[in-house]
Amino acid sequence: MALYSYKARDEKGTLITGSMDADNMGAVYMQLDSLGLYPISVSELKGIGNNISLGTSFKTLLGNYQKITYDDLIFFTRQLQTIIKAGIPLISGLRALEEQATKERLKNILKDIYLDIERGKSFAEAMEKHIEVFPEIYISMIRAGEIGGVLEDVLERLIGMLEFQMKTKEMVKAALRYPIMVLVTLVVAFFVLVTFVVPKFVPLFKSAKIDLPLPTRIMILLNEIVQQYGVYLIAVVILLTIGFVFYKRTENGRFQWDKFKLRLPLLGQILHKIYISRFANMFENMIRTGVPVIKALETASKTIGNAYVAGKINEVSLKIEKGKGISKPLKETGIFPPLVIHLVSTGESTGALEEMLKEVSDHYDREIIYSVSRLSTWIEPILTAALSIMVLFLALAIFMPWWHMMGALRGGG
Repeated sequence: MALYSYKARDEKGTLITGSMDADNMGAVYMQLDSLGLYPISVSELKGIGNNISLGTSFKTLLGNYQKITYDDLIFFTRQLQTIIKAGIPLISGLRALEEQATKERLKNILKDIYLDIERGKSFAEAMEKHIEVFPEIYISMIRAGEIGGVLEDVLERLIGMLEFQMKTKEMVKAALRYPIMVLVTLVVAFFVLVTFVVPKFVPLFKSAKIDLPLPTRIMILLNEIVQQYGVYLIAVVILLTIGFVFYKRTENGRFQWDKFKLRLPLLGQILHKIYISRFANMFENMIRTGVPVIKALETASKTIGNAYVAGKINEVSLKIEKGKGISKPLKETGIFPPLVIHLVSTGESTGALEEMLKEVSDHYDREIIYSVSRLSTWIEPILTAALSIMVLFLALAIFMPWWHMMGALRGGG
């Protein structure tokens, strides 16, 4: 088998170049014809077939470990929307995007997708094989766009959604960067003091015939625990972490963890708003593209990113099937604020459900941006207080015995 390079055009006249392995030149022409391409030229790459194949395999192996970022996904979606808008067939467009892609992993994924489409799969079905790159909400919206024949509009909404998610993610990272650094510094400093500094003073404090103050006794106790049981404590922490990770992967574990996340101070409120915005946005897109309400709710529940909230939405679907409408079941879940209930109820009664859901999504998008921008302002006073308490505790634990010893010496003098 040899390696051949080729030039061909699709039915729109787009020039396509590439290479493929084949037994002979005739096999290349047959393969191009089966792909719906019109060959212009085919030539054998003599003497370098094995090297190229080896190089390609190595690049493919490395490419499998490349990370596909939000930027990559947004850029791909923009390009794909432009191609669909220009009337270029989906397979030809994906093939062109594969050639333009700079990351080997993305090239491999795009090639796999358009080959699956050629075998008869839908665009969404072909994407499902790469759920680690394309989020479930992305695939669900693509499926809705295919069903409703509005793929171009769906891609435009996806671009806006991905850009907002990336912006929110970056804002959260920026808000938490300083607090995390301070927290890590506090933990490391405390560990160093208890492990290396306190042992220098412990013999002196114990030999002194004075009653040690409570902070010092706590510090000595912590030091003894670390010295005697440090290895076991580390092992327990590692085992608990591994156990937690495996438990979180179970259905019940994920449900309980997602429920707990909503109760976290500060972050829980932001996550709650993100889930409501995501639900309203997805539900609105599904309804707008003509997907039935029950199916739209089912799809929205899968794209929320929280098993607890998804379970509540599934309860809404069951109640709607019994003829209870939408707003009342939403209210009964206990997770949707009165504003959401009121707007959905208004949309139901006026026949403008899509517009009301868009209002909900836009409102909570603004709320998310405001809350995230204020996150560091809320956390900094807590960190300052924690830092002050730690410094005070360490100072009292170290210096109070000295003051007592000096007082005893003066009394003895």
